[in-house]
Amino acid sequence: MFGRLSRLKPEEVESFIGICGYATKVSGIGGVIKSRPEDFLTWEVLVDGLDARRIYESYTSRLEGLGDYVLAVMRKRGIDTIRASTAIARELHLKPSMVSICGIKDKMSISWQFIALPKNSISGEGLRLGDLIHVLPIKDFPRPLSSKFLSKNVFEITIRKIHGNVADVKLCLEELKSRGLPNFYGHQRFGVTRPITPIIGKLMMLGKLEEAVKVFLMDFSPLESEDNKKAREQLSRDFDLKSALEYFPRSLRYEREVLKYLIAHEGDYVGAMRALPLRLRRLMVESVSALIFNKALSKILSSGKLNELEIGDFVVKVDVFGRPEPGRPIIVKDGNLGQVERLKNLGKLVIALPVPGYLSDIPKSSKGEALLDAMEELEVSLDMFRLRALPEASTRGSLRPIIVPKWSCEIVHSDEESLTLRVTLPPGCYATILLREIMKPGTPLAFVGKMNNNDRV
Repeated sequence: MFGRLSRLKPEEVESFIGICGYATKVSGIGGVIKSRPEDFLTWEVLVDGLDARRIYESYTSRLEGLGDYVLAVMRKRGIDTIRASTAIARELHLKPSMVSICGIKDKMSISWQFIALPKNSISGEGLRLGDLIHVLPIKDFPRPLSSKFLSKNVFEITIRKIHGNVADVKLCLEELKSRGLPNFYGHQRFGVTRPITPIIGKLMMLGKLEEAVKVFLMDFSPLESEDNKKAREQLSRDFDLKSALEYFPRSLRYEREVLKYLIAHEGDYVGAMRALPLRLRRLMVESVSALIFNKALSKILSSGKLNELEIGDFVVKVDVFGRPEPGRPIIVKDGNLGQVERLKNLGKLVIALPVPGYLSDIPKSSKGEALLDAMEELEVSLDMFRLRALPEASTRGSLRPIIVPKWSCEIVHSDEESLTLRVTLPPGCYATILLREIMKPGTPLAFVGKMNNNDRV
């Protein structure tokens, strides 16, 4: 199903996570992003217009109101959202599930995002956890947050060490507006330097939890840090859990939590998986779905049918923010083909593909065949997404547009060595997918601030 992670080369990462080909033909400008967190700024805007960065930077005090929750804004630097929300829950003596979010933001960034907490769990002064996390309460709120509240994500991204020019970027953006921006799941969905999540997710689906835990702890990627590799290799040689807890780097926090659990509960691999946050367990299974989607989308892209309607395709309505509306898809038929084409050209409908789960239907078109081919290649069936050993990590499946429905990109600053862009994307879409079209880097290490595997971030 998967190649050996330990033999993964930088130039093989994209094919490993199912991304192949480009929608544009113009030359890339190269360069790197995330050389430092300040080079990758991202913030959320809610459907009611609340802008997380603007609110944080102009904050005065908490507003009173009605509701059992408090809406807060979190600024984080150098930590991913799952770890940040877990740390907040621990500090406030809450269950992790009581800290609700709209979406997950990357570690190597500065981000401003909304969270919702139980009403009386945080003081009016907010919460600060070192230089990593700062939370400020905004107002009382009626319910937990979810992706439904999010209208868009905004990014300010600086690309350094470029070798192209602004004219190439403008040509690339024109091509994407004409042909469509492929809506791949981005590299960080799987892990740029250690794309392990779909491997573990597949083992979870097979009920092989002992193997899943050991892969999580011990399988190393040649692209991760030397300290991490050495720790994983040492554990794979002797599987001495107590000793491993001494030498596993502090940065491998989730691995250390699993080690602690196994030391206290020898042989309980179900419990060891549950030592990981629920969001992470679900993400691992969903990353198998994402890999299938990416592989199918790569095949559709290579066929030239990215924006071409076929009989049997699924299309979905999108709202004013470019988000797919809930409900069953429209199936393209001879009788509605013309009308669907017109509405698609107006931006009211988009072609969608299942992100597989146990309730998914598959379109009876070449796009659906591409999805089935990807599932066959990975030896996955729809019923496997209903997990028996870890039912809470099961996924029903969803529909995802195959092109990004509504996006924008403008050049904020440029000089001979760098370029700063402001990008807006609907929820669930990845800025790195737009950037790979603009940059066309030799390897995705460029998305973690490295020109090659010998560079240090």
